[in-house]
Amino acid sequence: MMKHLQSMGACRSFSEFRQEASMLHSLQHPCIVPLVGISIHPLCFALQLAPLGSLNIVLDDRHKGSRYMPLGHMLTFKAAYQIAAGLAYLHRKNIIFCDLKSDNILVWSLEVCDPVNIKLSDYGISRQSFHEGALGVEGTPGYQAPEIRPGIVYDEKVDMFSYGMVVYELLSGRRPALGQHQLQIAKKLSKGIRPNLGSPEEVQFHCLHGLMIECWDTKPEKRPLAMQCVRQMQEPSFPCLRYLLACDTHSQLFLSHLQGHSAVFWDGDKDDRNYSVVNVEKGQVEVKRMPCPGTRLSCQMKMDNTLWTATEEQEVFIYSLKEMCPLSQPQKQISCPAIVTCLFPVPARDQTQACVFMGMSDGLVAVYSLVDDMPVEGETYLCSHTLNTTMFGMEDSDPRQRPYPVRSMVLVHSGSQLWYSHGPGLLVIDCRTLQAVRRLDPYDPPSSIQALASSPCLWGDEAVWTLDDYTNTLQLYHAATYQLCATYSCGDANPLRDVFTVQRPAGVTMATTPDLDSKRKSLDEEEEECPNGKVTLIYSEEAGTQIIQHQDSLTDYCSMSSDSTPSLGFDRSGSLSEPLGLDRSSSCALSSLASSSSVPFSTEEEERPQDHPEDPDPVVNSDPTITFTTTPPHLQALTVLAVNGTLWIPRSGGDVMVIEVQQQTGQLRGRVIAVLCPPGTSSYG
Repeated sequence: MMKHLQSMGACRSFSEFRQEASMLHSLQHPCIVPLVGISIHPLCFALQLAPLGSLNIVLDDRHKGSRYMPLGHMLTFKAAYQIAAGLAYLHRKNIIFCDLKSDNILVWSLEVCDPVNIKLSDYGISRQSFHEGALGVEGTPGYQAPEIRPGIVYDEKVDMFSYGMVVYELLSGRRPALGQHQLQIAKKLSKGIRPNLGSPEEVQFHCLHGLMIECWDTKPEKRPLAMQCVRQMQEPSFPCLRYLLACDTHSQLFLSHLQGHSAVFWDGDKDDRNYSVVNVEKGQVEVKRMPCPGTRLSCQMKMDNTLWTATEEQEVFIYSLKEMCPLSQPQKQISCPAIVTCLFPVPARDQTQACVFMGMSDGLVAVYSLVDDMPVEGETYLCSHTLNTTMFGMEDSDPRQRPYPVRSMVLVHSGSQLWYSHGPGLLVIDCRTLQAVRRLDPYDPPSSIQALASSPCLWGDEAVWTLDDYTNTLQLYHAATYQLCATYSCGDANPLRDVFTVQRPAGVTMATTPDLDSKRKSLDEEEEECPNGKVTLIYSEEAGTQIIQHQDSLTDYCSMSSDSTPSLGFDRSGSLSEPLGLDRSSSCALSSLASSSSVPFSTEEEERPQDHPEDPDPVVNSDPTITFTTTPPHLQALTVLAVNGTLWIPRSGGDVMVIEVQQQTGQLRGRVIAVLCPPGTSSYG
């Protein structure tokens, strides 16, 4: 009897061995562990070695000291994507995994820039479904779908339930524990009880959190297919949208590059004026509707220990932020000759003190020296009208001499120069001597520059971007030579079809580095493999509207670190804050997402044709003499923000264009590489 039972067990084991060998032999996908060979004595498989072991081991090692996403934001996204891509491939082959869990997911690399990080393995209990479903009680308690019971036919949706549990493990770093006994766990799952993760604001991966909840739904018909998950994760907003936070209704939001993790909302006027403080890093409302009577603000600036608020009554109030005291009594009050429209801090440099430039509605600029973040007596005034007359010979009748408000400022040349807007022109000020050294005229009246941004350029110097409010035109200047290098109209309804030429400044050579050459080669390879200019328009209720050009990286605009993602803030006048916690070393993570050698992987890779027909060239928008027409309100650009080699441009309709300057075959061109519209923003404007 014992020998008979042993022989039956051996027969069953050999049958499972043959089944798994048959499956492995037919599978060819980057996220599936390939079969290298078979050994008869001893009976075993030869598979690729996973250098880092199982995902469960890696998560256990990294979970200490990390409440959420122990792998970091981008690596968590890539792991979730690659698991879904592997599942989609298996399901297309009519294979139900049946036992998806972190123990059966092997880790190849923890480098965000590597094309493959994880692979699926262990198909001992996988089943061929052949579209009619499968029978049997297979799986691991906690990961097993509630519909798996004796005599019940199930389909590939059981894998999607397990996938939801694996996503929970990626987000939390913990196994989905619901009890000690299988029957107890099964009852809880069938009743809809799920492991506790935390709020989306705490987890800060809005889209993946929502996908997890969809996947572990008790009803199989409500779970998405693996291919649907893959397509959802290919949407540009998926990896970068951290959370959606309800903040009531407010009339003003001011942010700056020194804002830190706090966003201050203002509402009301006079005795009804109040403010709220949101921690954008944690997604928490820390102060809600705190009374602070006073006049409506015109602008605001936060420094390390002080908050500067300018009102429409030509006053500036400076509050101390030490010990997180309420904004009740200001430490200092400054009366100004006009409404302050722009506040800009300049750090100490060489033998000069730190100071604040205060732009006003009539073109006047006040400069205050600082001691401990507080202004000292003896401010200096710069009159734009006087500078235009005495330094640049401009007549009083010139329309550029009108009392334009100073809307935007930017530091260049390591802080030695400050550029500020004055109507259609720019004035360049030496920060040490406070003398005007140059005037630039990017636009003609009635245009007025509403935003400036500086960024490194491929020449090894700084570039300054300008945006006006009338022609809706973006211009690029080489800061060292003051030469105009590019012009682009931001009013295109389909901006992904726009490419504009970037001229190299006279006498400036191109900076070439091994990293740059490598990136150029990678871009050229992508162009060979992807149809030129192919565009996809995607809309979903959860992720909003995305326009994707498949030639480029889908998400180069979101060069985030593995531990955080960018956050933006807007006010009614178009103020935009710089994303927090960006890590330039991980820019390649998202820039390679659309590469054929990286994620996203095609689930039909083995059948993809090798040759692609050439599409027509994309529309080129580079003519500086273009005739401008009235821009529809929803296409009006609000401001510009430099983010890790790309430029973010939000528009009134709620979308954000992302522009990158690319180098190919020795030529530079600007290209809109993504158009991002988070869910619900189109209704807010």
